[in-house]
Amino acid sequence: MKTRIPLVVRNIDLDDDETIEQLALSLSDLGWQEAGGQTIATVYTTSADPVADAMAAASHICRVLPRVTVERVDEQFVSLADIAARAGLSHEAVRLWATGKRRTAREPFPPARTQVGQGRSTSKIWVWPEVLTWLKEQYCLDLEPGNAYLNARQVARLNAALHEPKRQQWQRTDTAGVTRTLASLDEALQEGTAIARRFATQDACP
Repeated sequence: MKTRIPLVVRNIDLDDDETIEQLALSLSDLGWQEAGGQTIATVYTTSADPVADAMAAASHICRVLPRVTVERVDEQFVSLADIAARAGLSHEAVRLWATGKRRTAREPFPPARTQVGQGRSTSKIWVWPEVLTWLKEQYCLDLEPGNAYLNARQVARLNAALHEPKRQQWQRTDTAGVTRTLASLDEALQEGTAIARRFATQDACP
């Protein structure tokens, strides 16, 4: 199974000849594209720790292109119309799933991540990997066979690493440095979880 990790990259011009040359020479293992007004560099990995691979790729991007910033994971927001088009289904079928009016599956449709617009023009937005997983698990619709995406915890872990205060340092470190950064973040996350559980136990009713 191959994990696809789309990363949002800032301060890069895919129409620039020098940049194109650098991508071809040093970053050709990544997928590059313009999507929704932003540049996406997609990491492809079969590693058991895809987050570490994505961090290493981000570090390599910043070494090759020093002015570039790897900002975050692109969570691939989609509307009902986007979902229907990608899945080859009718808009009405997807709408009924999303509103809970068509409950033929064991699990309800993934919750919307956010919404845009106001009043009658309000539209809800979903995260495509979550919808993709739901369709596969509930209806055996494997729309991207052989591909997987980071789960929510992995996305949070990678985004935290990308926004770590010493980002400029890890951007220029080797793989061992990336591994140490992720290990420190994991320790912090585990410590935070333990503290939260302790307070929850203290606050629990007898």
